[in-house]
Amino acid sequence: MGNPVESQDHVDFRGSTFHERVTGKVEHHHHIPASTPTATSALPAPPATFTGRDEYVEDLLKALDPTTSDSHGAVLICAVGGLGGVGKTALALHAAHAVRARFPGGTLFVNMRGYDDAPAAPEEVALSFLRAFGVRDEHLPAVSEERYALYRSVLDTHESVLIVLDNVSTAAQVTPLLPGSTRHRVLVTTRDSLDSLTARSIQLGALSPDEAVGLVEQSLRARNPSDSRVRDEPDSVRRLVALCGCLPLALLIAAALLHRRRPRPISMLADELQAAADRVRMLAAPGQDQYGTQLALRPVFEVTYQRLGPEQGRLFRLLAQTPTSDFGFETALAMSNVPSEELLQGLDDLVAASLITPSPDGDRWDMHDLLRAYASSISTSEQSLVEEATEGRTRLLRRLFLLAASADRQLHGQLVENTPDLFANREAALTWLDAEHASLVHAALWAEQAEHSRIATALGVCIDRYLHVQRHFTDGALVFDALLAAARRDRDQVLEMFALSASGNHRHELRQYREAAIAHTKALRLAYSLEDLSGQATGWSNLGRCMHRWGQFSIAAQMHSHARKLFSRLGDHHREAMAWNNLGMPLTELHRFEEAGRALGSAQQAYARLGDRQREATAWLNLGATLKEGLDFDAAANAYMNAAELFAEQGDRHGEATAWSQVGSLLTDLQEFELAAEGLLRCETAYEALGEWFDVGRVRWNIALLHEQQGKRLEARAAWIASAEAYERAQASEEAAKARRNAQL
Repeated sequence: MGNPVESQDHVDFRGSTFHERVTGKVEHHHHIPASTPTATSALPAPPATFTGRDEYVEDLLKALDPTTSDSHGAVLICAVGGLGGVGKTALALHAAHAVRARFPGGTLFVNMRGYDDAPAAPEEVALSFLRAFGVRDEHLPAVSEERYALYRSVLDTHESVLIVLDNVSTAAQVTPLLPGSTRHRVLVTTRDSLDSLTARSIQLGALSPDEAVGLVEQSLRARNPSDSRVRDEPDSVRRLVALCGCLPLALLIAAALLHRRRPRPISMLADELQAAADRVRMLAAPGQDQYGTQLALRPVFEVTYQRLGPEQGRLFRLLAQTPTSDFGFETALAMSNVPSEELLQGLDDLVAASLITPSPDGDRWDMHDLLRAYASSISTSEQSLVEEATEGRTRLLRRLFLLAASADRQLHGQLVENTPDLFANREAALTWLDAEHASLVHAALWAEQAEHSRIATALGVCIDRYLHVQRHFTDGALVFDALLAAARRDRDQVLEMFALSASGNHRHELRQYREAAIAHTKALRLAYSLEDLSGQATGWSNLGRCMHRWGQFSIAAQMHSHARKLFSRLGDHHREAMAWNNLGMPLTELHRFEEAGRALGSAQQAYARLGDRQREATAWLNLGATLKEGLDFDAAANAYMNAAELFAEQGDRHGEATAWSQVGSLLTDLQEFELAAEGLLRCETAYEALGEWFDVGRVRWNIALLHEQQGKRLEARAAWIASAEAYERAQASEEAAKARRNAQL
């Protein structure tokens, strides 16, 4: 049979190729003499391990039903596509065994070896099929077209037959083997898009994490029923399947390695994979699977890569350099540096080869993590490819910086001089930032690489305000830790001071107050060392916020007051407004309401003059709290509603929800129940849009209390139940149970 490369999916059948008699279960018909032997048992054995894919199996069973008539959408060909190793053959064989009883005419299987050096020729496959049907050699035509005609004629005399063509690489391997009658069915597996075929397409992706864990456990227990490592190490097996990208072949290789190392824990293999310089090469195990397939991942990827043309190969390598596996057209355009039309064709080619997967709306693409690792290993294999990757990342960083600076200008005003207008309005800017959020964060982390440090640092600074407003504080801390490391490596004390300050601000929002204070103290010391007045003012302001959180309100007020004076000396009106805002809060805690109101009013007016609507909204919110504490309820309600309106205008759902929550609480205290209910409902809507279900549960709890105060028992009960449902979605079981008990009272 030779030595085919095979599909390397987690099942394969190299025994059933055109070099051998094709197996199949067929009926004995009168045109074949009774003495002529026909093929017997149908398909190779089903996969020993198979999990998940329920939706795909259901689709295949329906499509392969031979009783469906043409008028009811009969499907002659089903094509299961996807990356090598994703489990196409396993799915096809699983489904074929499930439907074999529906095909009284027989079931045939052949490995077309489309990705081998010597693919199966369709005329030879037709010859093997005819022999399987019992046609004697002396009756077999020598001419291909006559052979195909006889094949179709023999099929036409049979009841429904299922034909499985595994590992097809081109439509030319399939077309001559199609039956002439629609009562038969053809099931194809392929890594490529067979666009010229009219086939029902099923595109496979990786397994879900739960399915992946299930496959590893099945595989281990099939070898040793007492192997309990998956159950004993739930966290480690989750990490392992993530490192395998939930790709079935990689998972089965990992299971084979675990079985080989039976006494060792799963965590050890996960650690080795995580530390591996070439994870794809490491995913190889000695021996073969139950069908004789080599357990190695890299050869599968190599076959597909080697089939690419030079331009496709270059695009594949460059797209593996994107900051995240998911990328948009702008990212691909910057990485590739080719015209848009050429890029679109290249993306289509990579989709057709199952090397990238388009999003449902077609405006983004994704490359599997193991493919990214494989392509990256190619890019480090020779100096010219190293330079190609570096140049691609540099182009992308420059483009991301321009776009991020333009988006930041739309949202918060100009930060970088001469920033171009690349977005029509703030909504477009925010939409882009949200879509590219992960890419922007991971691209900024390239600051740790010396060749990308300068532009990646600029990008990190540029997205700081977006990360704050959208409450991506963990990402912000991550970015500025990277910038801090770069600054210390390059002995750039100005950048070090800025990174410490920004990192401290994000940690403050994460309630890591001790870490925040340490960072701000270091930044302040650097500011004095550098004689940087602006840095000193910023340091005092940030430390004042930490003192406030620790209840040191007098010290906090002194720090904020000192910071305000320094900003005023510098003529930095924006930060002076920030200092006024910060000063108002500890003054409120000290019950110095008149002074606090003046400070917060000064902040609000300054932000309004500067056109900073986001921070003006925050100042209104804080002013509302001060007025409420000072018992000026009407003015407080007005301030809160101004804040809510401005937050909504800025697309800040969290700020909007907070403001409406305060409106609802205040008006409830004033027994303005109808207006309070309106405020709480708006708050609920904002939190729902954010998916913050704990806060939704809390607001619904308050709505229930509001109804009870009005004697509306039915409405209150409905609100208690709704609150419980929200808490359950937030996995807050204790709060959910309390809400359900309240609903029964």
